[in-house]
Amino acid sequence: MIYIWSLIRKFKYIIAVLLFGIWITFIDQTNLRFKSKLRNDIEYLKKKKKFYKKEILKNEKYYKDLTTNPGAKERLAREEYYMSKDNEDVFIIVDKRK
Repeated sequence: MIYIWSLIRKFKYIIAVLLFGIWITFIDQTNLRFKSKLRNDIEYLKKKKKFYKKEILKNEKYYKDLTTNPGAKERLAREEYYMSKDNEDVFIIVDKRK
């Protein structure tokens, strides 16, 4: 028992640093696993933000085209709502591979 206490006294700083490292790595509320998860969440949200910014720009361009170009309105009506003129037939071809 005295031998153990003498080892503890001799290596007290090393033991303190090891205990501190274990505490920070595993036990603390903001441990390394938690920080790693937060970092991954931040990266995921940054990717989503980038995607949605691209979509917003694309939709703004599409909206501008719809408000200025009358041919774009007709194209939208035909492609999205399957509208046709009185003397036309509309055929919808579905690709079953998708």
